[in-house]
Amino acid sequence: MNSKDAIGLLGSLLLLLFLSASAAEISDSETAGIGVELGMEGPHIIVKRIFQDSPAVTQKGLHVGDRIIGVAQEQGPAIQIEKLPQALLAIRGPKGTTVRLTILPSGQEDARAQVVSIVRDAVKELAKWGDGLLLTNWTKAPDIEIIGVEGKTAERLSDHAGKIVVLEFWATWCGPCQPKMAELQHYRGDNPDWKNSVVLIAASVDDNKEIAAKHLRAKGWNQTHNVWTGPQAKRAYHIDRIPTVYMIDRQGKIAGINPKDIPEAVHELQKAQAPKAQ
Repeated sequence: MNSKDAIGLLGSLLLLLFLSASAAEISDSETAGIGVELGMEGPHIIVKRIFQDSPAVTQKGLHVGDRIIGVAQEQGPAIQIEKLPQALLAIRGPKGTTVRLTILPSGQEDARAQVVSIVRDAVKELAKWGDGLLLTNWTKAPDIEIIGVEGKTAERLSDHAGKIVVLEFWATWCGPCQPKMAELQHYRGDNPDWKNSVVLIAASVDDNKEIAAKHLRAKGWNQTHNVWTGPQAKRAYHIDRIPTVYMIDRQGKIAGINPKDIPEAVHELQKAQAPKAQ
């Protein structure tokens, strides 16, 4: 794996703050986390999100936007944290043990560093996700329900049978998802031959579709079929990290997972499944 791929993998793991590399690794008696999403703002490690029903949400001293500058285990000394992978590894640990975060509160440039202590535990939101064992090629794609973000119209993935479907799972709070979503907006204009044969479905896994709709409007991302889907879809497609992309062929079978070059992968599939001359 090259360095670029490694960075991308680490970015996708932010969703669960390294609570799992896959859900199969989760064991309440072994490892757990605190339920926050971290990200980078310039050179700083920032709390981007605090999950509901998590140990972190009960700690009133920790807020979105706080900088994390150090992590300590139990009563051990704090280790200075400068890199995101280092923070992810340090915060994960045995369930029931205490992790102490040294933070600089958000919006207080002259504030002194503070220490917050949080006991690691399982995060209930994990139950909303799949096990990470992604579907294999040429298996039948689950026929999930999807709902348009700008309305209440429900549809089925099978409504697009006969077309090649690019199904990308994403969320507004997912940092690595944003450039991927931006790229998707160009594909249809760059490939006019896709008009009646390829569907680009951007499936938000946000808490509700209103969050996704607001974000999409602000970004001007209207060149994809924008939908929202719930926990059942994430479990059906075994999603434990995002962005995750499935390519589905005209027969409704999985034809690729997380292709490095989506347009190239689509063109190859088009050629492979082109009608044969009589």
